[in-house]
Amino acid sequence: MAGVTVEDWQSNKSTLACNRYMLTNQIACDVHFLVGEDRVRIPVHKYVLISRSCVFYSMFCGPLAETSSDIALPDIEPEIFRALLMFLYCEELDIQPYMVLPLLYAAKKYSIQSLVRKCIQYLELDQSSENICAILEQAHMYDEKDLERKCMDYICSHAKDVIQSEDFLELSPTSLMCILISDEIQVDEKTVLNCAEKWATRECERKDWEVSPANIRKALGPLLYQIRFPLLGEKYFTDIVADMEILNDTEKVELFKFFYKTGSKVETFLTRNRFVNNTSSGSDSFHSDSDTRPIQTCMRYRTVYEDGSWYCGGEPDAVAFTCNRTIQLNGVLVYGSYIGEGVYDVTCSVYDNTEKEIVSRRTSLKTSESQHTYPVLLEVPIEIPKGKKHILVVKLISSEGLDTYQGKNGMSSVSVGSVQFSFIKSKYSRNGTDVKIGQIPGLLFTCNEEDVEEF
Repeated sequence: MAGVTVEDWQSNKSTLACNRYMLTNQIACDVHFLVGEDRVRIPVHKYVLISRSCVFYSMFCGPLAETSSDIALPDIEPEIFRALLMFLYCEELDIQPYMVLPLLYAAKKYSIQSLVRKCIQYLELDQSSENICAILEQAHMYDEKDLERKCMDYICSHAKDVIQSEDFLELSPTSLMCILISDEIQVDEKTVLNCAEKWATRECERKDWEVSPANIRKALGPLLYQIRFPLLGEKYFTDIVADMEILNDTEKVELFKFFYKTGSKVETFLTRNRFVNNTSSGSDSFHSDSDTRPIQTCMRYRTVYEDGSWYCGGEPDAVAFTCNRTIQLNGVLVYGSYIGEGVYDVTCSVYDNTEKEIVSRRTSLKTSESQHTYPVLLEVPIEIPKGKKHILVVKLISSEGLDTYQGKNGMSSVSVGSVQFSFIKSKYSRNGTDVKIGQIPGLLFTCNEEDVEEF
């Protein structure tokens, strides 16, 4: 009898390489998954799945174990399931942007926590104005509180672009509520109203309702009362909103009295300004009675560094800046406590291009680790002329010795509408803050009406 030649593919391969070979060549597979709507047949090995997932263990070894060799899996697409298998068999992962959310779904479904963490890490690094709403939806769906908080931080800092994205219109009411209730979203209320109305129009279309004022109000439901109509101003309310039919007559009368009758208050809608947590900061409103221009925010860091704190011992943090238009500087943003709650003695000073101190404000700031940034408002806004260098100097002192968050990936140039800021390292900074890293994450400013419109 002639000898049988057996290919030795095992000897020079690692365990993971052997796993890959077994999977790719379908050697000794003992169960098949019928994957996706087209029921694509994918053979696998129970042993590998059982060893990597408690859900697969229950599926094959529990009291209600599967007895069929063919298992339907209609809610996961073949490409996603193959990526899941490559991670289970070989610890290999090649995530593409379009597949990370369905892969997170699969990892959650089968309780593969190491893959869940990798997906979330990818999402944290891949945030953009176009995809952040979809990521927020996934964070809500899977109760990923930390990811949800990071999504909201991004949305608040990039609200203007986010709420005008296509994905914003696809948000669930629950996710949209998280955005609308926030005091920190950095966008004017006119934009909030317009985008909420667009969302409600899309919701009507999803539900096959006629797009009418009554149904738009119905689609908004409790979301309507998170739109801060009193912040729109009497002119915009009278010229635009009063003719909209999403408000009933009682609500319109209440708002008219608020705008035109001295001493009238409004109970139905919030009057608290966006961009500021008034309770935590102790600051006054961003809007004075004589200046109704919305305060805008220039954020100079791309991300908050959460794996390390920033020491605050009284030495000054500083950064210099210029801008291409004359603006009114209303204040700055500072980072709050890195761990727990803390109270800081804060001094904010502004120096002009001759290095003369032109304004200084000292205040007490109560902060919490659950919120990254806090406003420090100047007593009176100051004019920053076009092209003139000014220096922001901030000192934070905590009697408890608490450090703060810090920003990273700072930008030397930031555009907010038609206003362009340029940031430069300052010799006044003796605590380490510079253009790339540190404290002073943002500037609060107003500009001429035409700049607001361009924003």
